[in-house]
Amino acid sequence: MTFILVRKLLRDVRPALVVVCLILFVFAAFWVKITQRVTTEIAPLFKIVSVFSTGDEKRFEKVLIRGPSKISQAALGWGELNFERPTEFLAIGMLHPVVLVLSLVWGVGRAAGAIAGELDRGTMELLMSQPVPRSRLILAHFLVDCIVLPALCLSFFAGTEFGLAAVGDFTPDYTALNELSKGSPLERMNIPRDTSPLPVSGRGELRGLANTLAFMFAISGMTLALSSLGRSRWKVVGYSVLVVVVMFVANTVGQLWEPAGFVRPLTFFFYYQPQRAMIEDEWMVDLNRAWNLGGPVYVPAVGVLFAVGGVGYLFALRVFTRRDLPAPL
Repeated sequence: MTFILVRKLLRDVRPALVVVCLILFVFAAFWVKITQRVTTEIAPLFKIVSVFSTGDEKRFEKVLIRGPSKISQAALGWGELNFERPTEFLAIGMLHPVVLVLSLVWGVGRAAGAIAGELDRGTMELLMSQPVPRSRLILAHFLVDCIVLPALCLSFFAGTEFGLAAVGDFTPDYTALNELSKGSPLERMNIPRDTSPLPVSGRGELRGLANTLAFMFAISGMTLALSSLGRSRWKVVGYSVLVVVVMFVANTVGQLWEPAGFVRPLTFFFYYQPQRAMIEDEWMVDLNRAWNLGGPVYVPAVGVLFAVGGVGYLFALRVFTRRDLPAPL
């Protein structure tokens, strides 16, 4: 019976799953092209102009990081952006608002409909009239998450690999610099221009996407817990989105304003750092940075997110198996 439930739930989400997977695939492929343009055209321009004007090839980059991009980097959880390394710039794709919004929409939308949505539509009474223990329904939703969440992450990875195969080598292009320097002293300077292809790889993205999967599972588990308490899908959606948005704002403010940093470990976004897993193979986060515990206290970012999602499922299991189900209106 559990297998039949899982098939039914997968059939229900199939259209949305195909659309979201396609969006993630296309976005990842386009992000590869954006990465190529930034690292092969913009970054070399910054470097040479910075050498010409200040004598320091990193001066413009440092000013940019301290200035306009500081807020956006804080919002995305990035520590220090390097425009010259394609692999690092690729990692930012997993922190892009498109990925975050799709993760939120998928996790909240599907889990909100799991219990409250069925009650709202009046279909729960029909489902429970079958010889199906309530615990089987929660198990079926868990198994669906175990199938669709990896599928979403793998579609993003497939898009990145497709993009890397399509765009070719990341060879520095100085065309924009040549046009800019025409008739200027920069044109007469013999500044060396390296045209060797830049190293780039998307294989490490699988490590970062493990963090993305855990992030979506945490949102799904939290929403399912709220869904088990309610009977209106849209109220559950509203409450869940509100919680996630508050977490996002709290994490961002905590990064920009140090006295508020203590709230960051209470948010999902503190543990969502796929770029560190992809680039540095670093899976741990230090609670001491936010809570001043007197020494490093490392916890696994992915483990915390999976644990939060698991607690949400267990809470939903306990509440749903004990609550009285209202008759459909």
